[in-house]
Amino acid sequence: MHLALVMANHLANDKIVEGWEKTETEKGVPYYVCHKTESTSWNHPFYLKIMEELDEYRDIRYAAYRTAFKIRHIQKRLKLHHVKLEAMKEMFDCHGYPESCDTVIGCEELQELLTSVYQTADQAANVTIQQAEVFAQLLQNLVLNLFDVDRTGCLRVCSVKQVLIILTSARLADKYRSLYHELAEPSTYISSKNLTAFLQDLSQLPDLLQEGAIFGGDVTATVNSCINMADSSVGISEDQFYSWLLKEPQTLVWIPTFHRLAASETVKHESKCNICKTYPIVGFRYRCLQCFNFDMCQQCFYMGCTKKKHKLKHPIQEYCLSTTTKVDTKAFLKTLRNNISKKHRQKSRQKYLPVVAESHLFSHTAGMRREPPAPDIHETLTQQIQQLSEAEAQFKGQSSANALSQQRHLEKIIEQLKEENRRLQEKIMTMKESSDTESNVSGGSRPLSGVSPGDTPRHYKTLLSSKLANSNQPLSPIVPVQSPDPDTPHSRGPQYDSLDFLEVSPSHFTLPSLTNSRECLDEEEAMDALVNKMQLIFPSNMSYSVYSLPKCGVEQDEMLQAASTIGSAMTDFVSEAIMPHNKQSLGY
Repeated sequence: MHLALVMANHLANDKIVEGWEKTETEKGVPYYVCHKTESTSWNHPFYLKIMEELDEYRDIRYAAYRTAFKIRHIQKRLKLHHVKLEAMKEMFDCHGYPESCDTVIGCEELQELLTSVYQTADQAANVTIQQAEVFAQLLQNLVLNLFDVDRTGCLRVCSVKQVLIILTSARLADKYRSLYHELAEPSTYISSKNLTAFLQDLSQLPDLLQEGAIFGGDVTATVNSCINMADSSVGISEDQFYSWLLKEPQTLVWIPTFHRLAASETVKHESKCNICKTYPIVGFRYRCLQCFNFDMCQQCFYMGCTKKKHKLKHPIQEYCLSTTTKVDTKAFLKTLRNNISKKHRQKSRQKYLPVVAESHLFSHTAGMRREPPAPDIHETLTQQIQQLSEAEAQFKGQSSANALSQQRHLEKIIEQLKEENRRLQEKIMTMKESSDTESNVSGGSRPLSGVSPGDTPRHYKTLLSSKLANSNQPLSPIVPVQSPDPDTPHSRGPQYDSLDFLEVSPSHFTLPSLTNSRECLDEEEAMDALVNKMQLIFPSNMSYSVYSLPKCGVEQDEMLQAASTIGSAMTDFVSEAIMPHNKQSLGY
């Protein structure tokens, strides 16, 4: 009842258990993640709690009763005792799984089927829709642990139905009848193959409850005991199957014990336990057929308690229902006969065949089943985080190396740019110094006013004539332009080879600044006007020879004298200005 309240509270909060989360594999098999412990499990946390509660029955001495108590506990926790057998079979029929159906069902469809089964529970269960879903999950968990240990996500329908037949509410005879219809073939006989599969499926339940050492293992001997009762070689008939079950074979003895336990839970006996003095005895009542008037409750019997002359080897009579005076009288006569006749005493011992306690052979608490590891999502996340960290560290290392390489490359480029900048600065400074030097050289000379770039030597002669004609001032001495010394660091000007080169390219001369260009143009215009006037005065075929002087008048003599002066000045100009420069260029 406490578990049901806990489930209801968690369902109201839409949680399984605090810190747990349900998820599924790719095949649709559910498993559960605990974030507190960072672990995963195939088992629902409520299912784990139910299985832990089974430890209270581990002290029961006899395996048949111990197994029956465990199954009864599971049945009540899962509220299957409120589900009728016929209602369960109808739900299987509605989902397309009739009797003798041997198909496979998946986890998702099984969950829907089991939910619909719980919705048919009687009103005393008071199962809501949400609780039905949770109970279906728990029952699915149990079925998967029984028949799909490897969690493949596929189960046989007949195996699931046979277990539900045992766990649902019905009379034992009705359950045996339902099992026959599930195992029988169209010929109405049960084959040894089907019987073997049936026994193997049912043996999984005590095996899951750690009782497989007694009721599990090889079922060949049990199958042979049933086949030996058969009259036909075709198979086992219905009557023979029932007769065999009523004999309570060793492998299935826990089934009738389980039903007797359920029937005796609320039964009260008007007797007192001679060991613990409990009155009235509730549940099973055990009377010793060797000791007179010696009754025991089920707790003292299961624990193997003794008192006075009572021994564990004495024959015992079990009562699951209230007894009458007739039954008590019959039990007294059996006790009297066992004390008087040794023959009947030995016969009574042979009739009573209690199941040997498993603790006499080996510890029944040791698990016998193999369970595969559940998907460990936290370990997977840890591995992924570790891989991500390694990748990030590797990326950072590569990034650092790349950044260092790029930094060195940039530093190298910067150094190259600095060097290039330094060279450019030196070149600019050199060009500035050379320009200043040339300007100083040009500014220190007094070139002929009115000379512009591109003028030829003929222009010098014409300009000189205009100067003489328009000015009474003496002619200023012409300072020749000195060629820069090639050995001087700042002199990188052009070199001239001959006067012919000067004639062709006078622009190579270092000429005065162009600031006086306008003045030069005005003087050139004045010179052109003077030349025109002179052409009007002097004939075009006039000879300047000294031999014509006596033939001319005074006016002619003055003109000839002026011409002679001009010729002398031109000769001096050439010899003083141009010829030294030409000799210097030629290396004289």
